[in-house]
Amino acid sequence: MTFKVAVFGEAVFDMIKQENGDYRPFIGGSPYNVARSFSRQGLDCSYLSPISNDIFGDEIYKSAVDEGISIPANNRSFQATSLALVYKNEQGNPDYRLYRKSVADLDINAQKLLDILPKDLDLFHTGSLALVPEMIDVLIPVMTTLKARGVKISIDVNVRKGVEVNHAKYVQAIAQLITYADIVKVSDEDLLLQDLIGDPEHLASAILEDMTDGMVVLTLGENGAHFITEHVNIKQAVFQAVPMGDTVGAGDTFFSAMLAQLLRDNALTPSAQKADLAYALKFGSLAASINVSKIGCQPPTQAEVLSQLDGAASV
Repeated sequence: MTFKVAVFGEAVFDMIKQENGDYRPFIGGSPYNVARSFSRQGLDCSYLSPISNDIFGDEIYKSAVDEGISIPANNRSFQATSLALVYKNEQGNPDYRLYRKSVADLDINAQKLLDILPKDLDLFHTGSLALVPEMIDVLIPVMTTLKARGVKISIDVNVRKGVEVNHAKYVQAIAQLITYADIVKVSDEDLLLQDLIGDPEHLASAILEDMTDGMVVLTLGENGAHFITEHVNIKQAVFQAVPMGDTVGAGDTFFSAMLAQLLRDNALTPSAQKADLAYALKFGSLAASINVSKIGCQPPTQAEVLSQLDGAASV
């Protein structure tokens, strides 16, 4: 059985500063990374955000076609492709600046998004830079319609600095939108950027109070991940990446591979067997490790994960 999924959210060009001072462009954006991973996991994936008709948009479109991702007809935009300037700050740590005004992936209204929704969807995924105040009037009617159809909704909170001048309004938009989700992924860094201070497990569990029969996945970087429902809190340690490449797209790969496995096991529900939830968490964690062993976001296929699953040891 092939599961049908759709992704809404940014595809951006990361302009990454090189050692010689030049900037090199790489296709990125958390939702687009998720779409690539879904497709490689064997899901029937559609990418629904408008793609610019500029030169960067042409490259994104070609990438999607090459990945086997379905693109709705007539969903190109005259707005520009969003850019992210990626560089090292004075402390030598990665930093970035987002360029998000009048960009293609936000050039849509609720009716247009409803019109291009594929039929018989199993899962609708969004998150990251789509969770901004201006998208509330777009996403809430769509999510309401999807929930009435019984379609599962996943959200990757993925808070980003500098997205909105009014950060409090941005945080409020995130809180409002996750009430429509069946499953939410949040990291310890996301919690801090929402001004939520305290034990990450407790804070992640508290998110369930705003959801209906929800599930929360908490990622803690090198300290692993938790799958949390009203009745269970399952811990998964990270898998050692050999060799070590970089962490680009690790969280996107983790969540998307985990979601794909939950769909395959009919376990995208809090009432699923604990063993199925734990297996999906392990599957996603190993997928992330495989991605981290490479340079850039290169999500593995289902077969690649399965080939390493039996012999893989977490740390």
